[in-house]
Amino acid sequence: MALLILLSIALVLAGHAFRLLRWEQFVRIYERPQRGVMLRGMAGGYAVNTLLPLHLGDVLRAVYVGRRMKTGVGFALATVIMDRFLDVWFVALGFAAFALLGQGGAAVQGAAALYLAFAVALAAALVVVVVLRDAIKRACLAVCGIFNETLKLDGMVFCWSLINTFKDLRRVDLLRLAANTAVMWAAYLGSYAALAAALTGAGRPMALVDVFGMLFGQTAGDLRVALPGGVLDGAPAAAYAVLLAWFLAPILAMWLATRLPARVRGAVNQATAAAPAGESYLNLLPQADPQDRAAFLSQYFGLQNKTWVDRFLQMNQGITILQDFSAGSNATTMLCMDKNTTFYRKYAFGADGQKLAEQLHWLRAQQARLPLCEILRTGEDDACCWYDMAYDPQAVGMFRYLHSHPVAQSAAVLHAVLDTLEQNLYRPTALPADPDAVERYIAQKVDGNLQKLRDARSLHELLAAPTLWINGTQYQNLHQLAWLFDHDRLRALFARDPVGTIHGDLTIENIICRNDGSWYLIDPNTGNLHESPFLDYGKLLQSLHGGYEFMMMTPRVSVQGGRIDFALTRSAAYDALLADLMAELGRRYAPEQVDSILMHEVVHWLRLMPYKLARDRKRAPMFYAGLVMVANDAAAHAARGKEDPC
Repeated sequence: MALLILLSIALVLAGHAFRLLRWEQFVRIYERPQRGVMLRGMAGGYAVNTLLPLHLGDVLRAVYVGRRMKTGVGFALATVIMDRFLDVWFVALGFAAFALLGQGGAAVQGAAALYLAFAVALAAALVVVVVLRDAIKRACLAVCGIFNETLKLDGMVFCWSLINTFKDLRRVDLLRLAANTAVMWAAYLGSYAALAAALTGAGRPMALVDVFGMLFGQTAGDLRVALPGGVLDGAPAAAYAVLLAWFLAPILAMWLATRLPARVRGAVNQATAAAPAGESYLNLLPQADPQDRAAFLSQYFGLQNKTWVDRFLQMNQGITILQDFSAGSNATTMLCMDKNTTFYRKYAFGADGQKLAEQLHWLRAQQARLPLCEILRTGEDDACCWYDMAYDPQAVGMFRYLHSHPVAQSAAVLHAVLDTLEQNLYRPTALPADPDAVERYIAQKVDGNLQKLRDARSLHELLAAPTLWINGTQYQNLHQLAWLFDHDRLRALFARDPVGTIHGDLTIENIICRNDGSWYLIDPNTGNLHESPFLDYGKLLQSLHGGYEFMMMTPRVSVQGGRIDFALTRSAAYDALLADLMAELGRRYAPEQVDSILMHEVVHWLRLMPYKLARDRKRAPMFYAGLVMVANDAAAHAARGKEDPC
């Protein structure tokens, strides 16, 4: 009898080992399996299942393992559900086989009918999920939305994990999965047969069908079998000892296996290919930041822009997104990492992708002329454009550089940028001003955006006021400054602009500085129509004069009648660098040319407004206030003929 007990324990441990190998197949799609953690989780799960009904230990197994996995509890629970999903089919077939053989009587026939009905229901549920997948996704979002943001995200991650665990079965080696399952159940059945023989020898006659029914019937394998009225009711004490040993010894053995010396565990892992060299893993979700994950999953389950979601996942499968740096454009810029390096990835779809392709072509064309970002990889087709830029941990945007270094150093960098652009880009590509281009610029960038402002219902009340009070200071509204946008004035002003190839989006955030004083440029913008260096200077003023970066960090704005209030913070470093820039422009250009530069800053704010009205409507009045303030300063400079509007 002792040998039978040992055999039954050894065989059930073998079954557990192959269950672990099968479970690994689902996990290793997304991350390297942690065998020790998974084995301890299984041991704890089986221990709870021994004491409690309804397989509650499987939940503990998922929580224990998931908290120690990169992919989290939701994914671990999804893989456990898949594990048990496959078991249901085998148990249903097992009861059906016993029933067809006439073994076990009415209890087995009832269990067979129940499991077969359950298996059919699962198959039908899969069909329903496929057919009604869009409605079910919306339902998942609605249910998760009942809870707070943390629980909502956990719920969406679980649903996402469950969907992908089933969907990515195609990535599993199905032959190996079948082999692991077959060997696992062969070991389990052998263990059940040996246990039946051991119990018979201990004075409680049982057959294989009895053990199978005891484990998967109404008692579901917990210790209720030992209670009065259970399968062992009235059996000798030796039978109870046999069953207790069969339940508890494998759990103890699994736990002890995780305590073996590292050398032994390493040899076992190597022999069974726990993590083959060079194996790569998909990301369950590429975003590392919880807020970015929540935003993406809300789009996915809300069925927002399905084509974008599919392409996003396809493009970013092999990377982890550390941070999203997207700001005021329709392109997305992210700090990413793969298994080799860290880099920035920028991408856009559709018409925005075509715009990004123009940016990429500009970077390639000007690589020999200017210090520019290093392009690592690119991808371009009709639907999407993307490129990866090298990441330098010592390089930061000038906004951060300005606020962590003396202003004089930032001013020196800015002067070097302006000198390099003038010598290497503006002068070599200089052309006479094109009157037709100026006309299109006025029509599209000035008149077109002014009309979009007039059409914006959310700004009607603000636009109607003759004056605006912005943070306690009174300003003339745009319609009071109509002379500023007079076509004859603009034609005459812009006709004297120098023209040539320009960067087009020379904000201080697009000047990347290193500690040694070197720098490079990122994110040019093409399609400005009137390609004048004064547009680049206007972009610098949009940062330093208009305070665009500080506005982007201001979360709320209050609007009451003709009053706009928001907590706009400007730093002394900004003011000092602005004064230096205005002095530099005054040395380089005549006062009427500085008027033109200031007017191009106004146009940049005009161009920004439609984007803010579409994408950031709650804060759009704050950016309208920025437009009004710079327009008043431009008007004051033009009217008084002064060189410094501030």
